[in-house]
Amino acid sequence: MTVMLVNDDGWDRPGIKTLEAALVAAGVETWVSAPSGNRSAQSHAMCLSGPVRMTCYGKNHYHCSGSPADCVLYALKGEVFPHLPDLVISGINHGYNCSSDILYSGTCSAAAEAVLQGVKGIAVSHEADSDGNYDFEAVAAFVAANLDKLSSLAGPDVFVNLNFPPRFTGRVEACTLGQLWYGDLPQRSELSEDGSFTLRLGQGEVKRKLTSGEGRTDIEAVEEGSIALSVVRVNPAVDEVANTRARELFN
Repeated sequence: MTVMLVNDDGWDRPGIKTLEAALVAAGVETWVSAPSGNRSAQSHAMCLSGPVRMTCYGKNHYHCSGSPADCVLYALKGEVFPHLPDLVISGINHGYNCSSDILYSGTCSAAAEAVLQGVKGIAVSHEADSDGNYDFEAVAAFVAANLDKLSSLAGPDVFVNLNFPPRFTGRVEACTLGQLWYGDLPQRSELSEDGSFTLRLGQGEVKRKLTSGEGRTDIEAVEEGSIALSVVRVNPAVDEVANTRARELFN
């Protein structure tokens, strides 16, 4: 199996390096196309107005000036590598990508872009403990040991999203997605002479509110020490009830 690695934290971050080391030790051919710097929370942003720069730092190892989605698109469509990989793994991300945070996540968007380009995709994220420490070795070992199982869950319309809590138990829960709400309070600067002002998210209390849907959510699973696994559709789903109502209104 050939695996292409990507992330949104940057090509030289410990998460992606540790995952690569574990995969190589397991005999997996591993390539890298990852951002040249931190591209967190860029969602599915893409560079459409100018070129991206691919910089080689080893055989089949590149960092890319664009977004995480660019790293995947340009690597797969630009004949950067000898052939298409069997699988794209995005991560290991520094921090969770659970529930509605998937909308903002460059990690998840890179896995989704792989699916759009006809390659299986997996996103892997890990939360630090209360002291700020990550156990990337344990996460990478789990992914390497279960690579065939995880790959079998990925498909032409979905990617697999994995979230590892600190000191995870090893138990895997197949989860639905919740909705997270953050108490973001942008702080506004004084008005400048030219009429402009700046806004910056404050560093005060941030609230996370879980809105439960049907089934057990990924946030609930990781809060109890389980590995949360969600198989996520790439194309957004429509609300069939609302669509039916729209037909009634406009036909």
